[in-house]
Amino acid sequence: MKKWMGIACALAILAGCASRPTTGPGSGYGAAYVPMVQANNVPAETYEADVAACQKTARSYTFATPDEHRDALFFLRAVTLGAAAAMPAGWVPTFATTGTTWGLNNGFEYGVYSPQRAAFHARQESAIANCMARKGYLNADPSVAVTWTPTPAAAVKGLRRTGVDTYNAEQVAKANRCTATPFANLVGKGPGYESYTVPCDGGRVLAVRCTFGNCRPSS
Repeated sequence: MKKWMGIACALAILAGCASRPTTGPGSGYGAAYVPMVQANNVPAETYEADVAACQKTARSYTFATPDEHRDALFFLRAVTLGAAAAMPAGWVPTFATTGTTWGLNNGFEYGVYSPQRAAFHARQESAIANCMARKGYLNADPSVAVTWTPTPAAAVKGLRRTGVDTYNAEQVAKANRCTATPFANLVGKGPGYESYTVPCDGGRVLAVRCTFGNCRPSS
């Protein structure tokens, strides 16, 4: 049901029933979509780098045309190219005839596969939104579905040690773009301080030291 709702939404956007801004967050389609996220304190250059990385991931998906219309499209190409070849010499410039033929064929193919292409663009946009969610951003665009869900805290509850400043250490990890769902593990403590490690996205580990409740990354 969710899949068809996403396709219907994408079709509505392409048909003009819904509109997107021409530039900025929420603009673009497919791999060119610019995600719209809730306000945060992430530096602009970090946000732009994250968007570029997520768009690059979406571009790795390729649009595969289904087989159902290929015979008809092949026939159309044969007819139009044959008609262009049969034009009397000097009737119109060859390059104009060829360009018109190419435009008709590609325009027809694009129109035939518009529903499939809209669904493909919706999947690309969802991939970008999922990528941004994994980086800790919260989606603010109702026209794009986020299907990624973080690992529940209960799944790792018994696999880590906690302390007085566990929550504060996890907030430091979030602020440092470590991961969207940080789980701090207490690795050391003493009078007035606690040390934590937080697994980050990409295999990195962030070390955090908390002194009397004041937590910050440690080298």
